[in-house]
Amino acid sequence: MEEIIQNILGDQIDKLTAYFDDLAKNGLEIKSIDIDSTHLAECYRQTKTFSTCREFKGLYDSLPKNKPVLYWFSFDTEKLKNETLQQALGSINGLVQKRKTAEIPKIPRESCGTLYVGKVKDKFHYRFVNHLGHSVNAKTGSLQLTYWYDTLLYGNLKLNYIVLEPEMKTLIGILEIELAKKLKPVLGSHRN
Repeated sequence: MEEIIQNILGDQIDKLTAYFDDLAKNGLEIKSIDIDSTHLAECYRQTKTFSTCREFKGLYDSLPKNKPVLYWFSFDTEKLKNETLQQALGSINGLVQKRKTAEIPKIPRESCGTLYVGKVKDKFHYRFVNHLGHSVNAKTGSLQLTYWYDTLLYGNLKLNYIVLEPEMKTLIGILEIELAKKLKPVLGSHRN
């Protein structure tokens, strides 16, 4: 049994070492999507049309489907200051009864420009639509942005993401926690 465990660990260490060597050599690519009012339009709510509409089909199809993704939403702290942010987050409270939202901390967090940090092991394209608030299923917890985030008042959001190799599925949770410690998101279950 000990030999089996050592072989499993050795294989995993070899895969991760090769992946980290490749990252060190080629660097890490951070991709971004600017989210403006068109992404949050009410016409896409609960209709399954966001992924097929002419304007967003290319974007939707380009999002990773079978790889783990580490992501975070950022905002302009000049446009969305702490006072305004607390007002915006207050508007989520009425939404909680209708749709499952990301956790709102009981003690407000100081804004550092990050709204939320998350991860998925696969199907990032679905998670993106969920966060926008266009999911047909109201029980899927997410930011539900279309229901409360006003880009005219608060400015556009930026969704930043890193696509990782499948070998990183087992470690992505740790990466999410460490990223949240650094970025200090104002929403979500992370304890900063």
